[in-house]
Amino acid sequence: MKRYFAVFITVYTIFLLYMMFFGSGREASDVSYIQMEPFMTIQKFFTDTKINNEDFLVNIIGNIFVFSPFGWLGLCLKKFNKFIPTSFYFLLIITSVETLQYITGRGIADIDDIFLNTLGMIIGFFLFKYATCKNIANIKFHFQLFEEKSLRTTS
Repeated sequence: MKRYFAVFITVYTIFLLYMMFFGSGREASDVSYIQMEPFMTIQKFFTDTKINNEDFLVNIIGNIFVFSPFGWLGLCLKKFNKFIPTSFYFLLIITSVETLQYITGRGIADIDDIFLNTLGMIIGFFLFKYATCKNIANIKFHFQLFEEKSLRTTS
């Protein structure tokens, strides 16, 4: 099962990268855009009456929801069973992706995207922890997530 999830997350990552750099008719631009004021874009989506529901769903909910599978990386790699390493690596990678969007002129580098994407990963991480705690669908067995107990020997 670990291999299946590893293949899924790899294909999913490639698909997301494609969408972030080439999807929706994105073309390289000589002008790069960056938005560094925290929560400006998020506030705009909640307060601007000219923004339709579809744009709101795509930009706010989409930026959260589509990154939630990355909270489940602990299924593949043991070091991602802990919150701090998972969050650190995710922040590093998503910030790099946003920086590349700025450098290549393919999309807008937006600090709010980093917040929303990370929120999605965090939600996914806690859903992963809940699923393993409750052993939903026998996840511990299928992904070999058993706690290894050290055996003490007496001499």
